[in-house]
Amino acid sequence: MLFHYARVSTTDQNLDRQIQEIQCDRLYCDKQSGKNVNREQLQAMLSNIREGDEVTCLSMDRLSRSLGDLIQLVNGITSKGAKITFQKENMTFTPNKNDPFQNLMLSMLGAINQFYRENLLEIQREGIRCAKLAGKYAKERKKKLSPEQVKEITEKMKQRQTNVSALAREYGVSRCLLYQLAKG
Repeated sequence: MLFHYARVSTTDQNLDRQIQEIQCDRLYCDKQSGKNVNREQLQAMLSNIREGDEVTCLSMDRLSRSLGDLIQLVNGITSKGAKITFQKENMTFTPNKNDPFQNLMLSMLGAINQFYRENLLEIQREGIRCAKLAGKYAKERKKKLSPEQVKEITEKMKQRQTNVSALAREYGVSRCLLYQLAKG
């Protein structure tokens, strides 16, 4: 059986580039960080793998951003008698075949992926620290409208006292926000 695994880090992101033109029997997709293996679809795929199966993945960083987890996942898949192919890196790991060069490349590329993730987190923490010092960081965005203003706006919209564009200018908000308020 041919499995394909795809992953993006957030629910806003799109999996299309990872699954275009993929021919497989089972597709497993996660929309969460690759920092660990606690992902529903990854675990489902791992539990379904049998001897003779094949797993494909666009690239190593889609399977895991942790070097230790990446090595453990590849070893776990091959120890079940299945093979795994990383398309971007053009590397295939098969059961009962120990290729020292491929193991080296897996370790090096996995380490680079882990470094990239850790570096991004460090940059993010530094940016937040700087923003806090400048007084520009808040966990929750300030609401543009008070509850009283929301009530006034929804009442005006119900009674059609003015058009949406005029209301948006009056309260300094977007028309989109006003339409969202009208929906309730």
